[in-house]
Amino acid sequence: MRENSTLRSYFSSGFFIVVMLTAGCRNASVPAQPATKKFKPYRFDDEFQKSASIQASSVSSSALMADPLVWHNFLSENDITWEILRGRAGYRQGDLILKGEGSTPVIMAPKHPLIEWSRYQAVEIRMLAEAGKEIKIKIGNDEYRQKIGPLRQYIDYRFEVHIDEPGSRPLLIMPTDGLSDLVAIKWIKVIPRKANFTEPAGRQFIGKREEYRNTLYVRSPATITYEIPVPVQAQLHFGMGITEKQDPVTFRVMAEGHEVYAKTIADPDSWEDAEVDLSPFGGKNVKLVFATDTKGAATVGLWANPLLTTKAPKNRPNVLLYLIDTERADHTSLYGYARDTTPFLKKLGEHSIVFEDCQVQAPRTKQSTASLMTSLYSYTHGIIHDYDTIPKGSTTLAQQLRSAGYVTASVVANPFAGRITGLDRGVDYLEEWGVVQRFRTDAHDRGTDSEAVNKIAFPWLEKHRDEPFFLYAHATDPHAPYRPPAGFEEKFANPKETPEFDRNYKNLGGKNKYAGGTVISRAACQKAGVDPDRFIRRAIDRYDGEILHNDWSLEQLINKLRELGVLDNTLVVVVSDHGEEFWEHGWTSHGHSLYEELTSGVFLMWNPKLIPSPRRVRDPVQLIDVMPTVLDLVGAPIPELVEGQSLLPFVKGQDFQRRGPVMTSRFADPEAKEIGVVPENRIDALALLDANWKLIYRDKAKEVGLSKVELYDRRTDRGETKNIAGQHPQDVDRMMTEIGKWMEAQRVIRSSLTQGTKAAMDPKTLERLRSLGYIGGSNQ
Repeated sequence: MRENSTLRSYFSSGFFIVVMLTAGCRNASVPAQPATKKFKPYRFDDEFQKSASIQASSVSSSALMADPLVWHNFLSENDITWEILRGRAGYRQGDLILKGEGSTPVIMAPKHPLIEWSRYQAVEIRMLAEAGKEIKIKIGNDEYRQKIGPLRQYIDYRFEVHIDEPGSRPLLIMPTDGLSDLVAIKWIKVIPRKANFTEPAGRQFIGKREEYRNTLYVRSPATITYEIPVPVQAQLHFGMGITEKQDPVTFRVMAEGHEVYAKTIADPDSWEDAEVDLSPFGGKNVKLVFATDTKGAATVGLWANPLLTTKAPKNRPNVLLYLIDTERADHTSLYGYARDTTPFLKKLGEHSIVFEDCQVQAPRTKQSTASLMTSLYSYTHGIIHDYDTIPKGSTTLAQQLRSAGYVTASVVANPFAGRITGLDRGVDYLEEWGVVQRFRTDAHDRGTDSEAVNKIAFPWLEKHRDEPFFLYAHATDPHAPYRPPAGFEEKFANPKETPEFDRNYKNLGGKNKYAGGTVISRAACQKAGVDPDRFIRRAIDRYDGEILHNDWSLEQLINKLRELGVLDNTLVVVVSDHGEEFWEHGWTSHGHSLYEELTSGVFLMWNPKLIPSPRRVRDPVQLIDVMPTVLDLVGAPIPELVEGQSLLPFVKGQDFQRRGPVMTSRFADPEAKEIGVVPENRIDALALLDANWKLIYRDKAKEVGLSKVELYDRRTDRGETKNIAGQHPQDVDRMMTEIGKWMEAQRVIRSSLTQGTKAAMDPKTLERLRSLGYIGGSNQ
């Protein structure tokens, strides 16, 4: 992580590390303790090491860790999905033709599907080169080179890659070092690694077509035996799968010697879920056997999330956390927008606690959702690149709820909210972006996916209504390119104008894409002969239409909970990860600044039992407050190292004292020089705010021609249109001093997170940071 020398010099008048400060101490609050006698399902995978008796084949086995990725048959321009970074591209007889134009040609792999390199071992390219001495590929910062073989004939090049860290990295290919010579690529392949099942049985997190489950694997034929007490009205849940195209595997469950379930599985690409009624054995200690049989030797069978639960009532509320990607608060009727874009949320808000001033911790999804799920500032978890993951010392909301007895699921339409950010930690059922895409069509959904998210969430809820569940649902409408479905488009837009808008949006963006959107300025419109006022109006009309569609989808999800009879026992939390700009400060899209249109998010919570008194809260809160608040509300322990603060006092109608600052930040984009036209993409920035003021500080601001410090009066200028830093030097100095102290504290916390919190941070330092407000948690 980079050090901010510019800001350090700002405090040259005698600044020292925050953990030594002594003023303004408060006694540390004690995290809420879990309520007694709360039901916890029996997880057979968690109890595997200490309670299971195993008999399994001794013959070793292996399976591919992912599907091979292949690009070939380049027969038209539509088949050229790789991005051309340098040179020209075309097609000929199924080949991808590349040629430099005074510099070496370079192409970049499509961003979807994202390649998680820890699951792949090689890149293979079949290519003919007319000239040149070297072919090179680059994966993130790692380069691999080979000499070009005989010219004017097809040669197979194989690059062995050795990347063990999780996460996705861009793949670039320079097929020749010739500056103006032609190459023809027949195909490009990414070859998966093999996972070796070295033990007769064990635990792994395994995916099938981007559906991931916690599994117990066994080399069949095998049995796993448990002796356990079975609760009344007992239900056994589990999934089944096999690893590759192999001999079918028969899965059997026996209770006290009686076969209670049997099924043969032959499809390696999907999971088969099952439920077994064990109520006849309720109240007894039972020998339960999970058995697999097969004709082949060492064929691997997978038991996914085997769980013993009960249909009896439970003293534990469910949790639904619904995130609306790219929804700015001031474009929702819940927050007073003139258009009725969120009629359902507005109605729900009348019976909820609504936070009117919620600040996200970063203006991009990857960083923001990481903050939401870990209760760490974006500056602290330090995610910069698309392949970065949350620190190993952090704890996710899913992990904490799973430990408290919840079955956890995540259905995410944005890949940055899943495995490549490390947000699979603690998740029993992970449905990634690729799964969501299988449930949507352009003809019906157009640019939205909230209906597809529901199509996955509904059957999962039906299967898991009887146990305490945590469901994280993440939909990306109203994210660009603003294509609301029929029935929603015409609410605010003229459909006859759509073809022209789509053409303009595509042509104006060119390569100026960032964070999934397209960066367009008023000047770019004028240069292209596009009426800028008409263009931005059409963009807003369609953005608002997607907000309306998402609101409708959310209503269907809530209705499903009601239909299943679990709504009143479910804490519903609705948030957004960041906003979207429409030229308020000169640009479109998001990720590039810390102005209000990008950092103000939606945040409400509903449950008639937990939140009996609806209210609207004007105090500034943060997205990192969600995790400790949810845990506090459901009576689950709050991790030792979180930076958000429980908002339970607001729920109880008590006074709330903000102990630490409200902060948001963004790091310079690593690709800004290549893809960005927004100057601020190339530098770091921080923002500190309270009810009255907001200060934006930019490191190295002079390099991009921007102000180093901006100050805004939030009481009279919420849109941040007038920088008054020069008129209030004392407020600037005060807030800059607070930022400096906060940054030093974050360096201490960040250092501990990279090593694991308990091992790295001594109790006195931890207590000191908490007393100064830099570590949050409960107010109790």
